[in-house]
Amino acid sequence: MNYEIYTVDDFLLDDRFLAYCTGSDQLAVAFWEQWQEDEPANIHAFYEAERLCRILTANKPRLDHSLLELESLIQRQTQPAIIRPLSSRTSTKQWWLAAAAVILLSIVGLVGYQWWDNQYVIYETAYNQQRTVQLPDGSSVVLNSHSELRYQRSAFSENERQVELQGEGYFRIRHLTTHAPFRVKTNGAFDVKVLGTEFSVYNRHRLHRVVLNSGKVEVQFHDKQTPVTLRPGQMIEVGTSRSSLRPQTVTSGQYTAWMRHQLVFNQTRLAEVVQIVEEQFGVSVQLEGADPDLTFTGILPSDRPETVLQAVAELNQLTLRKTKDGYVLSKK
Repeated sequence: MNYEIYTVDDFLLDDRFLAYCTGSDQLAVAFWEQWQEDEPANIHAFYEAERLCRILTANKPRLDHSLLELESLIQRQTQPAIIRPLSSRTSTKQWWLAAAAVILLSIVGLVGYQWWDNQYVIYETAYNQQRTVQLPDGSSVVLNSHSELRYQRSAFSENERQVELQGEGYFRIRHLTTHAPFRVKTNGAFDVKVLGTEFSVYNRHRLHRVVLNSGKVEVQFHDKQTPVTLRPGQMIEVGTSRSSLRPQTVTSGQYTAWMRHQLVFNQTRLAEVVQIVEEQFGVSVQLEGADPDLTFTGILPSDRPETVLQAVAELNQLTLRKTKDGYVLSKK
């Protein structure tokens, strides 16, 4: 079967495709997931058919009920009945009622379609948890601890792809033959526009950062600053003492170490170490008499907060104490 010439209608009439949409056949699910990876020319017809199929599936109970009512009505109409002539006024009234019903069903269908299109798909991670998310276009995102990725169902089309990120994520963007740009929107200082590339985005509180591993991205600032284009190994960071709207050359692996379950510190201020630990593990860390400008350098496993804090305490001659509310780092 040459699925690469299928139209939307062809997909919707294909039993294997319908089994994929409903999840009723795991072999069909595996087949179509593999088929999408080859990025055929009619992939957007596939996405449109999938979306329509899921709308129909979601409304199946209501449709089944309507069909039962229709069947009952037909049965009643086929029973012998006394024929009485109808006045033209009555016939006209029934015609208008039927027309109104058709219009109402059309409006309901349109509203339902638009409602489905505008719904958000949301992925979240808990503290100290990672998750890999597969996007409709074949791109993928690895979410770090305590992060959220969301997108509207209508946000992936032939012309544009768009997601929203709160937290931290590593993106592997699939290049499409339509050259549709991919946008990562944040509630921070900037958005990111890409074609096909790998990069990480950090968007928490007052710190916002983009680090490019490969390819090309354009950082578009919310305050109307001139967009900045990054090359591999470059970073834009906003919200710290190192903030600069000019690209900085960095070791990109330092900023993706969390994917290897590591935390990398390079002359990192104690205040920033505390913030990273709080965001990674969801714990409270207080400084008592400890200089927040002390620096720490090292690579540590990101499995437990005590591991990180104890190493920082020992190298900076601090005392670590656990309390009912979290941890305290104090001067010896």
